[in-house]
Amino acid sequence: MHSHGLFLLGKQLGFQTIFGKDSIEDETLIKMDTIPNGHVTHTNELNPSSSVLSTFLSNFTFITRPRSLSQSRTWKSYQRKQRNGLIKHSEKNSLYHQLSIETTNDENNNQTKTDSNANSVLIDLPPRTSSESNDDTDKSIFTLEHFLWILTVTLFYFAWFILIAGISFIHVLLYLVLISLYVLSDRTRRFALAILIYLTYLLLYDALHLVPNYTISKVHILDVYLIEKKLFGIYHDGHLMTLNEYFRLKHVPFLDVLSGICYLNWIPIPIIYSLYLYRYKSKRDYIDFAFTFLLTNMLGFIIYYIVPAAPPWYVALYGFDMNMKAPGSPAGFIHFDQIIGVKIFSSMYSKNANVFAAIPSLHAAYPVITVLYGSLSKKLWLHIGFVIFTLGVWFSAVYSGHHYVIDVLAGGTCALTAFLLYRLLSRQPTINRLLVAYSKLI
Repeated sequence: MHSHGLFLLGKQLGFQTIFGKDSIEDETLIKMDTIPNGHVTHTNELNPSSSVLSTFLSNFTFITRPRSLSQSRTWKSYQRKQRNGLIKHSEKNSLYHQLSIETTNDENNNQTKTDSNANSVLIDLPPRTSSESNDDTDKSIFTLEHFLWILTVTLFYFAWFILIAGISFIHVLLYLVLISLYVLSDRTRRFALAILIYLTYLLLYDALHLVPNYTISKVHILDVYLIEKKLFGIYHDGHLMTLNEYFRLKHVPFLDVLSGICYLNWIPIPIIYSLYLYRYKSKRDYIDFAFTFLLTNMLGFIIYYIVPAAPPWYVALYGFDMNMKAPGSPAGFIHFDQIIGVKIFSSMYSKNANVFAAIPSLHAAYPVITVLYGSLSKKLWLHIGFVIFTLGVWFSAVYSGHHYVIDVLAGGTCALTAFLLYRLLSRQPTINRLLVAYSKLI
């Protein structure tokens, strides 16, 4: 094999040449070896083939050496040979090759396993020392760069809550959990970076009380009620009424419990599904889902300020007059609390800072995201389950008196718009590169 052949072999293995094309002139015979366990062992065998190959590889720079991850983990993630011979991507270190190459940490194993298979290759690689494999994980986490990042985020986080938003025990607890995950291990650090998307959502939602939407735009009460009655009203005892008013008169204990269960899972099920994508599918699938979730909320928050709207239960309690100090209400879910004997919804809605945020219904939007990304699970039953779950939450929103039908439809439209907008934005080269880089971090 001439130098050109060796160059092609090196390129296939992922090496980068740093010498001229005339550096190797003599024809060389490379002894091939496929080891059953997929490891390439170090050899001191003195023969022309291995000597020339060692000289050949000594003139190359291995370009896939990890910068911050544990080397022991990285070396173990080298790909096994595929049956179809295609190049396979290693998500941990982005290594591409077609041959089965791994190193063994046994420094005493210097024997060469030979085979008559002419299509295998014997690579002479130096053994790794124990210090290289034991210290990398710690160094990748406890560095000056990481310390500066933690310090910057800490200062910004507490400055925001202490000086602007107002701090509580939950904010401190959330910070401690996030920092603990970041420094505990490489895996937990990646997870902490992944959930920053949802942390951003929480910070945005928490900031809504700083500038109430009813101080920016006029609150819509009567007009929304009349539109709902005209489009989706029903007649009962000769009177035209909204579906909310009908269900308030005709509530059923079974539906009280079922609607309460559906409504309580409006956000847990989408979040759990996104974590399923993170763990069992691909990091990019998780990122797509999580950023669509975040974008849905951002669109919803913007609409809150453009069209502040009162929910149906507000009309039932206060009529069409404006009451800026009206507290939140569990509405129809009070029956759920009474049946199970625990004030879940009463406690939850008593802390609601703004009641004029009915359009769009984000309760109705989140389940739609699970439907849009349900195909990623490759499980038909799960996808169908998401559709049923979505319909259940939509019904619960109307049945409980928390939303009109138009609120629910606006929420579903908001989720679909965010989904399409994200797909459009993520195809832009610059944004796509950022998403790829972020997927490698998590």
